[in-house]
Amino acid sequence: MTANRPLRALRLPALLLLLALVLPACARFRASASPANAQPRSVSGTVRHGERVTVPYGTVQEWDILVSPAQMGTEEPRSEADNRLLAFRVLATVYDDRSWTVTAQYRFAYSPNESDIHWVPGTAHYLLVRQ
Repeated sequence: MTANRPLRALRLPALLLLLALVLPACARFRASASPANAQPRSVSGTVRHGERVTVPYGTVQEWDILVSPAQMGTEEPRSEADNRLLAFRVLATVYDDRSWTVTAQYRFAYSPNESDIHWVPGTAHYLLVRQ
């Protein structure tokens, strides 16, 4: 029994020594961490045709963007029989090193008359994901 007592006595100082060595190392690691680590890894929202989406930090080369239609088409109460949603296009093109310009349009016909077909601005959802 007396042989075990010295080992028990060493447990607390060993634990304190371990904490004294580990805690400063953790503090140094946290201080050296990149500010980007504290930033969001994804951002989403809605944008109108022709507006820009800007990355929260970094450049567009460090982010992927996904755009999808949000509001496309027009409702004309009591006149729906002649309306046609013909097409829509939603895409993002690089504007500069920090943003994209979003195209969100739909091709709509208000009547059977072919001259009344044109592109109309719409809205799109976007999702930015850090690479």
